[in-house]
Amino acid sequence: MARRAESQFFIRFKNFYQGFSPAAHLNELTERGNEGHASKMKSVNVLVPDYITQGPGLADLTNGNQDGVVKELINFILDKAVADDETYGIGATKLFKISSTMVISDANWPHTITDCVRGESILHLKGKVYYLFNKASDGNIGLLTLPNTFDDAWKSGVLQKAPHPSAGKEDIMIFGNGRYIGVYFQNSNDLNVSKLDFGEDHEVADVIFHANQWYVAVNGGVSGSNRTIGQIYLYDGAAISSILDDEASIGLQRIGFLFVLNGVVFVAYQDLSDTAGYKIGYLAGRQIKPLVYFSSSLPTFAQKTLYKNTILFISGSLIYSCGAVTPEFPIQLSQLAKGGHATVGALAAPFGTPMVASSDGSANHRLAKFSGFDTDCEWRSIIVPTISGRLVGYISEIIILTRTLGANARCDLKLEYNQASSENEAKQITGTGKRRFVFNVGKSGIEDFRVFLNWINGNATNDCPIREIQISGHYVEK
Repeated sequence: MARRAESQFFIRFKNFYQGFSPAAHLNELTERGNEGHASKMKSVNVLVPDYITQGPGLADLTNGNQDGVVKELINFILDKAVADDETYGIGATKLFKISSTMVISDANWPHTITDCVRGESILHLKGKVYYLFNKASDGNIGLLTLPNTFDDAWKSGVLQKAPHPSAGKEDIMIFGNGRYIGVYFQNSNDLNVSKLDFGEDHEVADVIFHANQWYVAVNGGVSGSNRTIGQIYLYDGAAISSILDDEASIGLQRIGFLFVLNGVVFVAYQDLSDTAGYKIGYLAGRQIKPLVYFSSSLPTFAQKTLYKNTILFISGSLIYSCGAVTPEFPIQLSQLAKGGHATVGALAAPFGTPMVASSDGSANHRLAKFSGFDTDCEWRSIIVPTISGRLVGYISEIIILTRTLGANARCDLKLEYNQASSENEAKQITGTGKRRFVFNVGKSGIEDFRVFLNWINGNATNDCPIREIQISGHYVEK
């Protein structure tokens, strides 16, 4: 990053596609990393390899809030289109029909599900839509025969009151049912809600189908929210046997979701002994190999989707990206966008553009999709030391390279000095048609610094993409 010639230094920040520093989840003032790593970020897009810019904004779908028909948090959205511009979501009490632009409102939609207290998942199987939901003391599987015939009690009282992740292959559906895996064969109408039993104090967290096998993530060991032993089981694709094929343990850690991308099974999981112990890893034989670390909360089976060859997922109220947009680049973790209100439900991209459901826990709810650019966006580099023996740094000049800026595009740049205890006055990166900006600084007594980019005064239509930051200075005796 730095090149020193006698008493001079020249530091360049670029290659922002690297995302968070590997140590950012442990220390926001980390020095670990290189010229493109961030120590801290908020809603920025590093998925374009040549620059960093503002993350996507959110726009409510038509009818997609409490003033329309979304009057509750949507817990799950089917992450595929079942017909042209048509998919489905399930909330606390209702089934929703969703297009790429609106939440359908007519005589049939949204559909109020009899006795439903929480919708769990939806599965489309050979022209029929199955919806799994909890009631006051147990649960049902409902059946939607397209387009608008509902049977909320299709399989009534057969489920435990528990999370119900589901997955399908051809005419087979398997689903989590508390301590059990249930199996349904559509062609023979054969349902077994306890095909596999993982024992007391165990709960199925997610299920997927990959390479002619079912992968089942199970948490157990302690009841309630403190489940701490995570296991991933492999089960024969025919779903006939009651014997598991293999298993991989992550030990005293809790699993959030499973996700297949490019033939690799990825796992979101949490070390409960560490407040920053949230991870995305991948399954390698009987091992889970960690890739990236984050801190906030563990995403669930309903909070994952694919976006630009990366895994999007929810942590807290924010949307993160994990992966590499092309194989030539390293795996990155970045905080890409906001989730909307404070409580975030389902995340999916059935039509290509991610959509996210959220609620403020009271009267306000929304289903929104990525649209335009956010402006409440920030990025901070890693800390760069500027001490050489008895000498400290003097920063003389900053040069910024951008893409050609549109009207009202703007990003403000500051330098945060000496463990971020002070900062300089913001430098405005703005000007229609400009691509290069030179700022004089003249700041001495610098033990270390980091770059702080802030788009709060930016534009939601014309973004301000930063290609490179160059900082020049020299050493002086203090």
